[in-house]
Amino acid sequence: MSLQLYGCLDESLQQMAMPYTSKYKHAVLSIGIVSQSMMRTFGYGNITPFGTSSYGNIIYEIGSLTKVFTTSLLSLLIKRNVVRLEDSIGLYEDSLSNAHPITLRHLASHTSGLPSVSFIKALQNRFDKRISRDPYCIFDVKETLAYIQKISSKRVGKKFRYSNEGMGMLGRIIAKVMGTDLEEALIEHICQPLGMKDTTISLSSEQRGRLIPGYAGKDIQQPELVMKDFAGAGALRSTVSDLLWFLASHMNMQQSESLIDEALHYTYKQYHSLSKDVGVGLGWIIDHRTGCVWHNGSTHGYSSFMGFIPKKQLGVVILSNYRPKLWDDTLESMGDEILKLMQTK
Repeated sequence: MSLQLYGCLDESLQQMAMPYTSKYKHAVLSIGIVSQSMMRTFGYGNITPFGTSSYGNIIYEIGSLTKVFTTSLLSLLIKRNVVRLEDSIGLYEDSLSNAHPITLRHLASHTSGLPSVSFIKALQNRFDKRISRDPYCIFDVKETLAYIQKISSKRVGKKFRYSNEGMGMLGRIIAKVMGTDLEEALIEHICQPLGMKDTTISLSSEQRGRLIPGYAGKDIQQPELVMKDFAGAGALRSTVSDLLWFLASHMNMQQSESLIDEALHYTYKQYHSLSKDVGVGLGWIIDHRTGCVWHNGSTHGYSSFMGFIPKKQLGVVILSNYRPKLWDDTLESMGDEILKLMQTK
C-alpha cells in the first residue's frame, strides 16, 4: 500500500468517522489497517484522559471477537494432536455420553443445536433471580448441559444458530483440557507468542488507565462486562494494535512456518454453509462475494469489527466505546468500505 493511498485513507476515514463522533458525545473510534507493506492506526475522539497519545493503545471490551480467539486456541490444540475437531464433547463433559452427537466442530461453528435466542426463556430469567447467568446468555452451565442432554441428533449440525453458550462451553472444554483457566491459556498460547500484550480479561492497573469507558443510549456510561461461566464467548479486552497483529498472523504476513500461524489459517476454512455466498468457519463468517473473513462484537458499552481478505492480505479493525442499537451495522459498513478503499491502488 502506497503512502499516497495512506493519505487518501486518512482523509476518507475522517469523513466516515465525523458523523459517528458527532452523533455520540463521548465516542472514541480506534481504527487499524494492515497490508503487506503497512500497519497503521487511526483515531477519532478525545483520548487525553486515558494515559496514552496513541489510539492504537486504547483498551476496549471486544465482546464476541473473543470467539475467534477461542476457536484459534482450539485449532492450535488440533494441530498439536491434543484434541480432534470431530471429538464428541461427551469426551470432555462427565455428565454427557462419550458418544454424544455434538462435537467440538459443532460448538465452534454454531451448529450444535443450542438456541440463539429464546424470548420465553429470557423473559422467565428476568423474574428468576436464583440463578446467576452471564450477560447475553439465557442459560448457565448447568442449564446448558441439561439442554444439550436433550438435543436430538437430528438437530445437530443442520442449522447455524449463533450461540454464546455453545462458544462458552467450547472455552470451558479447552481450559479443562489444558489444565488451566481460559484467560491463562489464551495469553500463554496465543497472545504472548503473537506479541499481543494488551489482550486479556483481567487488566493491570496500568492497562485499566487505558480502558476507555463504554456508553450506550443517550450517552449513558455502562458497567464493565463480567462473564464467569462463558468467558470464551465474549470476555476479552484488547487494542487495535494487538488485533492488527492477530490479523497479520492469520494471513501469515511474517511468512513464518510456526504452528500457531498454521493453526490460525485453519480457522477460516469453511465448515458450514449459510447460503451460496456466505459460509462459517471456526468462529469466523466468510463472505464469498468479497472474499472477506470477519466477525463483530458488542458488550454493554462497546462495539467492534474485525475483517480481512486473505487472498489480498488486507485487514481492518474498528473499535468503538458505544454499544450500537439493535441491527445497527455502522462499524460493519465502515469496515467493508475501508477494505474496498484499500484495494483501489
